[in-house]
Amino acid sequence: METWLCLAGGNALGAFHVGAWQAIEASGMRVTRIAGASIGAVVAALIAGSPPDRRDNTLRQFLSHVGQRRSLTGRRAAVAGLLAMGHPTLFVPSWPGIWEILPGMPADRALFRRDRMKHLFEELIDFDRLNSGDIEVTVTALDAETGEVVAFRNTEGPLGIDHLLASTALPVLFRPVRIGERYFLDSGTCENLPLRPLLDRPGDALILALDLYELQKPLTPTMDGVACRAQELVFAGQSARIIQSCDLTDRRFRHVILTDPEDDFAGKAFNYGRERLEHRMRLGRQQTAASLSNLEPRAIPQQEDNR
Repeated sequence: METWLCLAGGNALGAFHVGAWQAIEASGMRVTRIAGASIGAVVAALIAGSPPDRRDNTLRQFLSHVGQRRSLTGRRAAVAGLLAMGHPTLFVPSWPGIWEILPGMPADRALFRRDRMKHLFEELIDFDRLNSGDIEVTVTALDAETGEVVAFRNTEGPLGIDHLLASTALPVLFRPVRIGERYFLDSGTCENLPLRPLLDRPGDALILALDLYELQKPLTPTMDGVACRAQELVFAGQSARIIQSCDLTDRRFRHVILTDPEDDFAGKAFNYGRERLEHRMRLGRQQTAASLSNLEPRAIPQQEDNR
């Protein structure tokens, strides 16, 4: 079955996409198009920028690079430390960064620099293969001045590291990325589920949207629980509005959402603990496989017998 993938953003929650890819490969589906936002764009590039027989291995390598050992001080302290000191393989504090608040300090453009992230992309992604068009890849980013969500597609122009950095440029944490004459930010701030770029043409393909935040979920009435729920509502609410606004008539559409009652934590999107990444990967594999298990192929019209 031909499949078009829509990969939402969510930072460390993107390990779910890795497990989902494993389920997709196991199902024998043929993925011909992928649209990704933020971490979804990174996963799309890792898939399309690897040989077909090494895609799962590349995704696992990525998780291995970004996964961190369990903190002895707990997950909240680990996330607070990451947002203060950075991530050893992704981003490090900029200078002056946060210290621009002191008198006499020059202004900075972000809290962190992402040179290490660039090196990781260079190591794991074959951009020539990515741009070969074997899989059509669309990366979305938000124009910081016009508010337009721009779709960069490898069949219309080569995708590079800057497109991935633009799609993952979380405001304040990371610098806006300049492409041409425009500055871009993480598209997840406006349209976290990049479904629209996949609806630009007709087709009988399965459109499989992999989302990382739940819209409906019980509220935990604590400060952390409310903060977590607010974050989920912001991003899941975006997805709901996008789906409602799209014409999915006669489309084969599945919406698979990361569901994890154990991860009720406001900082979960920045929790790169190895065990947590492995757990999300398992959920991605299980929940996607469950969603695909009851797919029914459409009947192929039989040709009339003119004899």
